[in-house]
Amino acid sequence: MPVYSYLTMTVGKRAGDSFLLDPARENPIGRGTECTVVLSDPLCSRIHAVLVHANGTWHVRDAESRNGTFVNGQKIDEAALVPGHHVRVGSTEFAFQQSAQPPTSTGDTDPGVTQTLVKDSIVGPSNTANLAIGAIQDLEQAHDLLLLYQLSIKLLGCASPDEVVRISLDLLRDRTSASLAAFLWVSDDGRLTPKMFLPEQPLRDLPLSESLTHLVLAEGHAIWIASQRGGGTTDETLRHYADALCVPLLNGTKVVGAIHAYLEHGRFRQSQFDFAISLANISAVALVRARHDVSVQTDLQRLKEKSAGFGELIGESPPMLELKSKIGRLGRATGCVLVRGESGAGKELVARALHRASTRADRPMLSVNCAAIPADLMESQLFGHKAGSFTGADRDHVGYFQQADLGTLFLDEVGEMTLQGQAKLLRILEGHPFLPVGGNEEIRVDVRIIAATNQDLQAYVRERKFREDLYYRLSVFELFVPPLRERGSDVSRLIDFFLEHFRQQHGRPRLELAEEAKRRLLGYNWPGNVRQLRNVIDSAVVLAAGDRIEADDLGLRDPHGGGGFDTLRIDDWERRLIREALDRSDGNVPEAAKLLGIGRATLYRKIEEYGIDRK
Repeated sequence: MPVYSYLTMTVGKRAGDSFLLDPARENPIGRGTECTVVLSDPLCSRIHAVLVHANGTWHVRDAESRNGTFVNGQKIDEAALVPGHHVRVGSTEFAFQQSAQPPTSTGDTDPGVTQTLVKDSIVGPSNTANLAIGAIQDLEQAHDLLLLYQLSIKLLGCASPDEVVRISLDLLRDRTSASLAAFLWVSDDGRLTPKMFLPEQPLRDLPLSESLTHLVLAEGHAIWIASQRGGGTTDETLRHYADALCVPLLNGTKVVGAIHAYLEHGRFRQSQFDFAISLANISAVALVRARHDVSVQTDLQRLKEKSAGFGELIGESPPMLELKSKIGRLGRATGCVLVRGESGAGKELVARALHRASTRADRPMLSVNCAAIPADLMESQLFGHKAGSFTGADRDHVGYFQQADLGTLFLDEVGEMTLQGQAKLLRILEGHPFLPVGGNEEIRVDVRIIAATNQDLQAYVRERKFREDLYYRLSVFELFVPPLRERGSDVSRLIDFFLEHFRQQHGRPRLELAEEAKRRLLGYNWPGNVRQLRNVIDSAVVLAAGDRIEADDLGLRDPHGGGGFDTLRIDDWERRLIREALDRSDGNVPEAAKLLGIGRATLYRKIEEYGIDRK
């Protein structure tokens, strides 16, 4: 005749319930869902104690719990049990019983969660939930693997976290035939909060099991329960469903969300539980990536908003229209481009425009200011180095060329490169691999080079500061960025553009520019070009005391201390005089020609040559 061994709870939420013990295996007690007796007692450890049957005797063993295990009031590490002994774990106490009949009242787990725990499974990237390729045993598993593969492909193209969730929920509901599928995300206070569900309905009407959510969040395990609708559970949601799944989405050990699935009738199958776990693992990776991408894009947009004109070539003057036309034609070319122009004229903006117009637009563009790199670190920064190759090289460094592989590398102030660095650059442009500093394995890259300089590289070649063969390689195509003083009406356009940008950035939307201040800006020579104009407007918007920027608010000065003359170029003064004459004559060219003492034809020619706006 068989003998049944069981624990009957004498002190605790479920006093009177009995828990049948299995002599063929270990029977753990604790808060963990893998335990034979699952408790919600906060004084219990996850696995608090273990009961085992050996050599005809039952033993209880403490599982290194926080608060200890007690038998008949005595703290024990391990003790033999006989009928009538009392076992206390945390604040819960049991009586050990044996009888020829099974207990009439049994409890399988905490009633605050569910009446019947069907399965609990660890979730994580290494757990494929019996869907590994080597474990395919039937057509259903093969079909599930195909669905998961298709899901992975779809999620690779998702840039929005909400899109990731919706696609995953759609597939989960379709595969499990769930009456309701929902996604919960982790709010700021660490709670799982409903975010999306199918079919859609107002959030206040969404019935999700709080106790099941709490258990999954605490344990990080997938839970499959049969709620046996209408009885045995204090969870109001589970009373209305016949079956339920809850699976956490994990990023490492951190819960980033959870999915719920409920059936109004019938039961989930083991294959559907396995599928839900695998779907959650894939969705978690895609969700974390999509959130990261959104964060990066947001940060990039903030940087663009703070940096006026970051991605725009503003200007409609003849020199700028010619430059834009050349950029459009050279963007699709494959050779190097050398961008020349004065400091602050916008050479990097031209390089970005070339990159956007190229076939590499969807790949990275890196910008490197060669003048800012110390000569002894030039090679290391551009081509990388191996740990230990020089003092201070405590780890491997990937150089800019390798970082920009398949994309574009913009080398600003390329004339400042060391001769040794120039030799390596030439080899790369000729299609040869290169060695990082201290390396013994060659690296080959596919990088388009756009170089820029404000120096006369031909003079550098004559002075042997720059390799002649590299110069001809870099200048396959050449672009010249005109200085601001030669861009005519573009100065006015740029003033308006920067003024609007900095009014918004500094919270002064009603700020205006006084006429005298604008006249002074238009008449200035701008030796620092667009960069200087941008900084002057930025400073003036901040410093203006009232609602108008006055001439005294403009930080215009002669950097060379030329006794009031900011330039001695005749063409610059000629341009200013023509503008002043046009202003005095309200744009009347014949009248302006009389003021200047020149013929009308000459004035018309010079207005066109300088790109001066007559309005």
